[in-house]
Amino acid sequence: MLKLVIVEDEDNIRECLVNLFPWNSLGITVTESFSNGQDAWHYLSCHPADILLSDIRLPGISGLDLVRMLREEKNSIAIIILTGYRHFDYAQKAIRYKVHDFLLKPIKYEELTAAVLRIKEELEAETPDETDIPDTGDNTYHAKVIDAAKDYVQSHLSDVSLDTAAISVHLSPGYFSRLFHKITGMTFSDYLTQSRMKRAAELLKNIDFKTYEIALMVGYDNPKNFTRAFKQYYKITPREFRDNSIQK
Repeated sequence: MLKLVIVEDEDNIRECLVNLFPWNSLGITVTESFSNGQDAWHYLSCHPADILLSDIRLPGISGLDLVRMLREEKNSIAIIILTGYRHFDYAQKAIRYKVHDFLLKPIKYEELTAAVLRIKEELEAETPDETDIPDTGDNTYHAKVIDAAKDYVQSHLSDVSLDTAAISVHLSPGYFSRLFHKITGMTFSDYLTQSRMKRAAELLKNIDFKTYEIALMVGYDNPKNFTRAFKQYYKITPREFRDNSIQK
């Protein structure tokens, strides 16, 4: 589920956006909503989110000021701007700050749905691309996020996926995939395969486990697929690996 933050100062509109729009059916969850830009800025400064839906005219920090501040902090959150005004300079600034969509009030269900789905498709289609991931060291926040994801993978080899690993650290799959590649130097898919094969090799040394049981334990429903993957990784079959281990 992608995470959405809503900023709207009109209570009735904000409540409708939060509670009446079918976000779940679009694969979206509303994590927070705010009536002003200041609170939204503080929240987004320390909490990851995938999409920001914000009015332009807000008390204190305006919607465009909020967007500007986020972009200055290299926050690449996808943004949809709402406004009741057809001002050309608003649109110009929105484009400058790489806003994904600019919707006029009153909000039309079809237009908002289309805008959200475009962003969702873009985020889900992302492949490893290091251009918007900041340089990080071993002790940074991002490295710790990836370490937490790795721990999750090791504990869930039987059913883990890119999506579930990303959710475990509260990131969108697209961003998580790129961040994982930046931090580790390898794709998540390669890391998952490596982890499964290493665990399988350890389990094969225990003759109490049958091969098909090990296959299930490391995430392969079909033993033939497990054997094929194991041989591709180690250049020998699971049976040959076990025999060699016993001989030693």
